[in-house]
Amino acid sequence: MSIERREFLKYIGAGAIATTVRPPIGSGDEPSFEHEQKIHQDYQSNNPGLEYYFLGNGQILVALQSSMRPEEGTHCGVLLMSSEHFSRKMSTYLYHPERGLQNSRVTVVINGKGFLPECGISTVGWRYPNSIPTVTIGWEAGGCAVTEELMCPVNDSALVRTVTIHNKTSAAVTASGIALLYPNLMFFDEYHVDRKNMTLTAMGYETLQLFSLNKATVGDRHISMSFGEIPAGGVKSFTLVLTLNLPREEFLKKGLAAMIKESEHYWNKRALFSADHEGLNRLFDCSKTALRAAVAKSGKMDGGIWQYNMEWVRDQSMVAIGSTLCGHPDVAEALLRRILERSVDEEGRAVDASRHRPPETIELDQNGELIYALWTHWVWTGDDSILREYRQKVKAVANYVLRTEFFDATVGLVRNSREYWERDPAFGVKEGYENAYQAWNIIGLGAAADLARHMNESALAKKWMEASGRMKESFLHHPKFSLVDDGILIKRRLTNGEAQTTFEPPNRKAMPPGVPLNVEHVSYCDPDTASVIPVMFELVEPKGPLALKTLDSMEVLWNQRWTTGGYARYNITSEPDSPGPWPFATMFLARSYLEAGNDEKVWRALNWMLNVPTGGKGGSWLECYVDRPVPPLPPVGIVVWTWAEIIIFFVHHLLGVRPTPKDLLVRPRLLNGLKEVDAKLVIHGHDVHLKLRRAVKEPSASLDGKPVAVTHGSVTLPLPKKKASLEMNI
Repeated sequence: MSIERREFLKYIGAGAIATTVRPPIGSGDEPSFEHEQKIHQDYQSNNPGLEYYFLGNGQILVALQSSMRPEEGTHCGVLLMSSEHFSRKMSTYLYHPERGLQNSRVTVVINGKGFLPECGISTVGWRYPNSIPTVTIGWEAGGCAVTEELMCPVNDSALVRTVTIHNKTSAAVTASGIALLYPNLMFFDEYHVDRKNMTLTAMGYETLQLFSLNKATVGDRHISMSFGEIPAGGVKSFTLVLTLNLPREEFLKKGLAAMIKESEHYWNKRALFSADHEGLNRLFDCSKTALRAAVAKSGKMDGGIWQYNMEWVRDQSMVAIGSTLCGHPDVAEALLRRILERSVDEEGRAVDASRHRPPETIELDQNGELIYALWTHWVWTGDDSILREYRQKVKAVANYVLRTEFFDATVGLVRNSREYWERDPAFGVKEGYENAYQAWNIIGLGAAADLARHMNESALAKKWMEASGRMKESFLHHPKFSLVDDGILIKRRLTNGEAQTTFEPPNRKAMPPGVPLNVEHVSYCDPDTASVIPVMFELVEPKGPLALKTLDSMEVLWNQRWTTGGYARYNITSEPDSPGPWPFATMFLARSYLEAGNDEKVWRALNWMLNVPTGGKGGSWLECYVDRPVPPLPPVGIVVWTWAEIIIFFVHHLLGVRPTPKDLLVRPRLLNGLKEVDAKLVIHGHDVHLKLRRAVKEPSASLDGKPVAVTHGSVTLPLPKKKASLEMNI
């Protein structure tokens, strides 16, 4: 049975528990554990103080791990994966059962003494030489400054690692470098040492090769680069290449120079964001880099890296949107094609946790999100090839939620027994109308009407627009079933018209011991961050009383039972997992508060994202920051969706760039504290440069030097047919 995000919380399998139970002491059957193999600490993804820096290109996925303390994980260890195969940390290709990631580091030898980067006294960070994402490590070795630079060429399955040694001493030093190839024993069972070409090869399920672009020698498991003497003040470098399923001969035939040129060309065509705030720039750049890294060329994407090893249409749709907005239409297209080929059936059912659900527990928001992702890709790129190729499936996706088992024609809303965060009747969810399901299908059906008009399907356009309008009217104003209660957007209303205010599981003790849904006497549904989706997408007026009162109700979720900041997904009294903050839920609130004009709350959320341990420095956020109390909960991983939320925050909300089928709307929201922003976006294949400044007097704008009218803080322009430059004083 596959384990989904919530499924593993319902039951603790007896078989899993049995494997952890030891014979009682004194029984005579107990084994000796004195020399028992211990699991290396690197297997755990969320040890305190770990940071991850992700690189990749859709073929190879690499993460550099940094650590504040040796006991928490290997500092500057490298995790390497195939983009087409999901993994846990311990099944990444350089993980060793006893040594974790220790063998993945490079040793620098100065005057016969070996040095490695050490916790706390070495620096790790991002650089973008000629726009290419590069992770750098800075450290000291025997009076020499060492700089390591790691990058992945955009079109080749390789990690390129350049090590530079700068002799800072007043005398010459003898220097060399040593790198190991100790592959994961679960996947590589053959090893070859080529002493002629100085190449190490590991074979099994995949093939790894390690070689140097400089003069080197190889041993049974290592490669050594000797520099001889480096004079005082002198600098020498060597470059190592680790390939995955890419033979050395092919790498050398193409050459690193050509790969770098291709990479420069690729990254220079992506979106850019530059503000007078280093932290915001880092959020954007890390997210743009990671969206390319995390999605395979085939469009395959793990919902939670090292955690779930499964796919969700919801997550992939949001990542397709974020990828489109930051100039990765190729990534978005791969995602959308994979979804339509593999994750949506002919009826229009969308998978979650890599499986189809029965109607009563299917995630009904996914159809709306997928249609909106398809619409976004079309209006941003002008390319309708996916829509034409998958015309029938697109129709099926839009029509699916209007089937009688979901759509209540007497009410105008969709219903079933599953909620947005994947709780179902086992967690106390009753049949009813979920806020997020209505919101996403109002958005999705409206977008579907645009797609239908474009495809000359006028009858369908009318049907879907009417359904969207009817749903929105009922959602906000139905006298019995609206999702508004006491002036606040609520989470869920039952089929009898009552608000579902609490979840009462049939058996609380079936929940994992210690979690709130196991121990609380009353488990409340509201507030729920998914209830702000109508605010962030302006289905309600973001500065109106309904939105503001709803947002105010969310504040109980900030530091609900912790002190480190961040928003929970929902009232943690109904949490079947551990209580704690969630980054992408926090970005829901950041997006909504920006639309509502509450910059103080926006900055609080962004500063939390920038400073939270594991994420703030490396730009790779855990799904949540919790202390999971019991097995069989998997280690918390990196959720790709968060990067998409960050990009959408910047492009859709802060820059306010919103193409439509007919024109281009630009309606920025320049945060307090920012004086100006420079950005470049790619719309219909053309660069659109955007410069925002604070207006000294009245708002003004110019397109390619010619004045354009500003109405209510926005400008409406033709869709670009060439490179354009827009300046706005707002």
